[in-house]
Amino acid sequence: MLLSGKVAIITGATRGIGKGILQAFTEAGATCIGIYASSDREAEQLQTEYTEQGHKVQFYKGSIADRTFVAEMMAKVVAEHGRIDVLVNNAGIVRDNISFQMTEDEWDAVYRTNFLGTYVCSLEALEYMLPQKYGKIVNIVSVTGVLGREAQTNYGASKGSVMGLTRLLARKYAQDGIYVNAVAPGMINTEMIGHVPKAKLDNFLRFTIQKRLGETEEIANSVLFLASDMSNYLSNIVLNADGGFLR
Repeated sequence: MLLSGKVAIITGATRGIGKGILQAFTEAGATCIGIYASSDREAEQLQTEYTEQGHKVQFYKGSIADRTFVAEMMAKVVAEHGRIDVLVNNAGIVRDNISFQMTEDEWDAVYRTNFLGTYVCSLEALEYMLPQKYGKIVNIVSVTGVLGREAQTNYGASKGSVMGLTRLLARKYAQDGIYVNAVAPGMINTEMIGHVPKAKLDNFLRFTIQKRLGETEEIANSVLFLASDMSNYLSNIVLNADGGFLR
């Protein structure tokens, strides 16, 4: 199996893309640690399901932007499992509004989770990856961060910042056995789709050459590839998993 014997931390692991990544990783043989902010019920259900299936899964609740929480969580993971091989920075939030109508609170909330959370988790994970001379960091960004969208300026800017961080870390630690890459999903069939106006969704699909939404398992497969040793000659890339989005 692609991740047999690996220990992986996945943020935002109880819903949407993160939930799909968790499933793909457990099926690939990884011991998975899922981080979530508020969805207790979903975490409990997933814990029960995976335990019954014989998978090694554990959940921690907290803010990924809280360095104390992240440091303590990762220390516990290493104390119990001996290492951290893979970090998937998936957790993210949206506070959409027209560009110059966004409030400072909307900017702060999005940047705190999407960028600062990714930075903090990466920094703490590297403390354990560097001594073992091995680690895979996969950051979930967005087609919005690649191309920009007016009503998601804060979200797109935060994901663009994560892409910059991806490149910086990839270049700095490439010779230390650390691989840092990103996946930029397009419009994916998750719970968030229910909040997207039909006209906006139709327009997005109009400019997607596959003319359909992506599925969480399709994004998870891309992440699995980058987290596995099959991608060992790949670093510093942003993989567009967007169905061929043109604008």
